[in-house]
Amino acid sequence: MACRGQAHTSPALPSLEQEFDDEEVGMSVTTQKGALRPGRGAPAAAVARQVKEQRRGYARAVLRALARSQQGQPTAQVQRTLRDSLTPLGVRLSPTTLRELAADITAGRSVELP
Repeated sequence: MACRGQAHTSPALPSLEQEFDDEEVGMSVTTQKGALRPGRGAPAAAVARQVKEQRRGYARAVLRALARSQQGQPTAQVQRTLRDSLTPLGVRLSPTTLRELAADITAGRSVELP
């Protein structure tokens, strides 16, 4: 007969719970050890290349978003917005390229990074 408010547990259940808890602790320790040494054998050049590609992909997404939101705005304003948005991402474009991109965005033409 079970009492109200108290969970009924069989004698075998606590030992199984303890084994599960021990395994779970062991897994989290293993995961943490692996997290301390990411990419142990990865050369620095490969990591730098990956970071560069990620930034470039993010810059493409920012450019697409700006093209949608800035369409029809004055070219000078779009050019400033482009420069201010892309420079922190490591994308530095010449003034001529920025002007061309801004003109394309203002006119509603499709744009992509050179």
